Amino acid sequence: MLRPFLSPYGAVVVLVISAVILYLDYRYAPHSVIFDRSSRHNDMLSFFWSTTGMTAAFAQSSSSAHFELVGESAPLSLTGDAGYNVLAALNARHGALRSITILPEETWSFNASIGHPSHVDVRVVAGVPGGGWCDLASRYVQALRPVLPPEAFAFPNHVRTAGIGLLNVANEDAVAIWNIDGQPGSFGGRQDLQITNTTNTALHLEVVEGPLPDQIVVRALRVVQ
Repeated sequence: MLRPFLSPYGAVVVLVISAVILYLDYRYAPHSVIFDRSSRHNDMLSFFWSTTGMTAAFAQSSSSAHFELVGESAPLSLTGDAGYNVLAALNARHGALRSITILPEETWSFNASIGHPSHVDVRVVAGVPGGGWCDLASRYVQALRPVLPPEAFAFPNHVRTAGIGLLNVANEDAVAIWNIDGQPGSFGGRQDLQITNTTNTALHLEVVEGPLPDQIVVRALRVVQ
């Protein structure tokens, strides 16, 4: 006769672990509007992951903040040479553009996040090296428009400087980018997007998958303690 695969005690342990996994999956799954990152159960999580041999990014988090979704950009395609350049920008400096936190009264720079363009491999699109970066920068403006006043955004307008608009971008949100040395600000030939957080709470920007394959969107989150 074959021996049972699990003893009664082992079966109970498996059932308990399964129940805990189901609870954690429900408790920590992101909602459509509020992304809960409470740390009240972090000690339990750390113990669970260490005893089961599993790992999870949120098990390492010590933040007690909640993130409220306050804005989202239009989707941006990652196909073609322009999409190649968008991905190159998103991967520059270890993905600095993928996850951004702007503290109250702090000013963030698109060009400074990418760094010196000589360190980024880009393709020429319609005669412009790095074509597609203007479209990407404009997505950060779109995401934060609902929560920041017009004076919080500083950038050369693409329609006024280049004479053309950008696909799926309102003319007032169209950013012109020309990164010559990775320094912040629009002077000395530079064209940069700078955003100042004029609110009293931290703002967080995340680049996530878009509604279709090979698309991204930028989401703006407000940190709520």
